[in-house]
Amino acid sequence: MSLLVLVLCLGGQSPVGALTVKQAAANLDGLRRELAAKQGALADLSVQEVSLLDSLGELDEGLAHLDDDRRLAEARLQQLAIEVSALEHAQGLDDHELATLRARLQTRLRALVVDGDGGTARALLGAEGFTELALRRRFLRELAENDAKLSADVHRVEASAAAHRDEMRAKLAELELTRRLIDEQRLLLSTTREERERTLERIRGEATVLRRAAEELVGKHRDLQLLIAKLAEGPRYQPPTGKKGILRASLPWPVDGGTVIRKFGSVVDKDTKAEIMSNGIELRVDAGVVVVAVADGRVVHTGWLRGFGRIVIIDHGEGHHTLSAHLSRVAVGPGDEVKRGESIGFVGDTESQNGPKLYFELRENGRPRDPAPFLRR
Repeated sequence: MSLLVLVLCLGGQSPVGALTVKQAAANLDGLRRELAAKQGALADLSVQEVSLLDSLGELDEGLAHLDDDRRLAEARLQQLAIEVSALEHAQGLDDHELATLRARLQTRLRALVVDGDGGTARALLGAEGFTELALRRRFLRELAENDAKLSADVHRVEASAAAHRDEMRAKLAELELTRRLIDEQRLLLSTTREERERTLERIRGEATVLRRAAEELVGKHRDLQLLIAKLAEGPRYQPPTGKKGILRASLPWPVDGGTVIRKFGSVVDKDTKAEIMSNGIELRVDAGVVVVAVADGRVVHTGWLRGFGRIVIIDHGEGHHTLSAHLSRVAVGPGDEVKRGESIGFVGDTESQNGPKLYFELRENGRPRDPAPFLRR
């Protein structure tokens, strides 16, 4: 099994919330051992017959899913810390209540010892008249009921304290396993990203491989064209306000800041001399920067597309769609309605060969349009 497939397999596993932490840790440990034995899996990537972009895309997709799992584990770690704190508080309340109940029980036991055997009989026989006898019987009955309740309360709180101790031991064990799991996930992410970067350096150093990648990217743009055409065949978004045409007004930039590193249109790559048609613009942006919707609309697609990584496509009505690609994470799902300026994801480097960036497209009735004239900072 190649390194690409191994990392992808990890990404496809159930998140920490679905698996037990022990199962997740065992799976990750097994994958780590296999990765150690397959360190050279990408050594000959540049001469493989398979698609270069597909191979790198599989690796990136696996890394992205592994990063998702790490975030899930970190969220679980925070939740466990909260749960342990709550259990500590509950156990403190149990201990306080138990101490109070035991003190009351000890007082009653001392009283019973002082009364000695036959104390109840003497209390009844010492009554003067039937009225006093009835009152003493009622008092003794209530005293016995209180004693029974006191004993039951002691057992109840003891059981509660024991349950809280058992639960806290289990939570602490899970917390420790989760910490170990996160450490291993971080190590695996780090080593695999380093290997990915070494592979990209080899690719960037070979003109023939760069040309091959550029040619493959043309095919990926065709795949995107087909996807958007298919989405356009479905139900179209109707703006609730009745406004038409998002291009009739200026649009905000999809990110705060950023520098244009590739413009719309046909360009000749300086390294490979290959002509590349860019149907959108590329912005150099720091990883983690929020990506926003440039206009009201409905999310019609999120997911992974070879050559573009994680993507979000929004239908803005009147035949207008926008695409944001190379995202590290998405913050929306298909069917979600979004407002202008609302967060839809975060800048990343998924399936990017030159670091974190945002690829942004604007389409009108399926045809790409240069978004730059419509964007205003």
